[in-house]
Amino acid sequence: SSFFKSLFGMPGVKRAKRALSTEGRGSKKRPDAKQEADIGDGVQFEDDFEDEFVPEEVYEGGSDDEDEEMDEDKPVRIWRPGVDELAEDEELQAAPGAYDMLHRGEVEWPCLTFDIVPDKLGAQRSKYPLTAYVMSGTEADRGDRNAIFIMKWCHLHKTAKDDDMEASSDSESSMEDQDAAVEFRRVPHPGVVNRLRIMPQVSNIVATWSDSGAVHMWDVRNELLAIDREGWAEPEKQKPIQSFQHTTEGFAMAFSPHKENVGRFISGDCAGKIHLWEPREGGWDVDTQPFEGHSDSVEDVQFRPQGDQDVFVSASADRTVRVWDVRTGKTPVEVLQAHDTDVNVLALNPKMSDLLLTGSDDGCFKVFDLRGLGAGALANFRWHTKPITSVGWHPTDDTCLAVSSADNTLSIWDMAVEDDSAGMDKPEGADHFPPQLLFLHQGQTDIKELKWHPQIPGVIVSTASDGFNIFRTSNI
Repeated sequence: SSFFKSLFGMPGVKRAKRALSTEGRGSKKRPDAKQEADIGDGVQFEDDFEDEFVPEEVYEGGSDDEDEEMDEDKPVRIWRPGVDELAEDEELQAAPGAYDMLHRGEVEWPCLTFDIVPDKLGAQRSKYPLTAYVMSGTEADRGDRNAIFIMKWCHLHKTAKDDDMEASSDSESSMEDQDAAVEFRRVPHPGVVNRLRIMPQVSNIVATWSDSGAVHMWDVRNELLAIDREGWAEPEKQKPIQSFQHTTEGFAMAFSPHKENVGRFISGDCAGKIHLWEPREGGWDVDTQPFEGHSDSVEDVQFRPQGDQDVFVSASADRTVRVWDVRTGKTPVEVLQAHDTDVNVLALNPKMSDLLLTGSDDGCFKVFDLRGLGAGALANFRWHTKPITSVGWHPTDDTCLAVSSADNTLSIWDMAVEDDSAGMDKPEGADHFPPQLLFLHQGQTDIKELKWHPQIPGVIVSTASDGFNIFRTSNI
């Protein structure tokens, strides 16, 4: 069977319209059949919202007067994840209009990790249909079946349709008839891909963490060319351009984003060791003397996106976050007891690089200021019910962030929002949702990683055990 099985729209939850219908005429059911596709033939998208909904049914509730009266008498129900349960005959449905765009890709093997490929289609683009380039690594049932996938997701049309929308041009209108599709190439990978990261300045260079304990560097230039050129020959099976064997497996890795240090790289393992890779002609010099200080697994690392290019930050299962400077030796310059449980993930704000976002095993995420770590967290939310699996700041809005959790939800927050609902009538259950929570995305199982697309405002990509989602909410 093929790696990709199908791609189609799917349900979720929007905070601004939390009253969700669990029965009735307007409910959208997930497709039962999965669409198969052969490698090389591309993959068909299906937009359930567009194809299966009649706009009057979605937005107007149908034309039956009796049914309308019944719906009006029915109390508004606010779904609370982790609190409420669905009956056997109920199904959670997205509020109509919650998403501007929503597509899902089901895959044969789960992908624990992915990264978004920088492209030349333009920055801050928003015109539909959209195109995104993504690389991912698999967790197959056998080590020899794993691979890196280089993908082009194209013809991603708007999901929410209004009756009075008019195409801006004849060419744009004709594009609506095209099905969204995926073009992809695969590179065999030795073992499960624990983590994958793309060099931001040279997008054909990609690093992978293998469950064998090795970190590999790959050049996928030919694969990137192949997905853009019809009829391009399948590249020959390739090997890593360089590998380094840690004493154990790991997950933490990061490239430097600074143009002055193109190719600088760090990798951290489950033994608490972090190794620095310095670029040289034809490869990297890997320092065999690691940075040491963590007493447990290094879960995540990142260089500062702005400012001092020699500083990076690490998160660990020893419950600490540590700040390092490559110029001052192999011990941390600052240590923060960040959480009461394992610190799984971190992210530095791309616009204000002193703001540090962290997520832990107890479902808590926090925001710290690197200039005053001793003062404690600026924000502390323990809203998710299971471990935080990924965090990310919005690329251009320095107060907006996204968090994914093992509770099968992905939440979007704005730290600048204040509660102005005092004295207002709110539906039962609304107090469960903090005012800073902008949107709650559901429908994926065991979400592993999320990323904001840096060139398409408001678009998020997420991977889970049951596949990928790419979406844009209507309120971001």
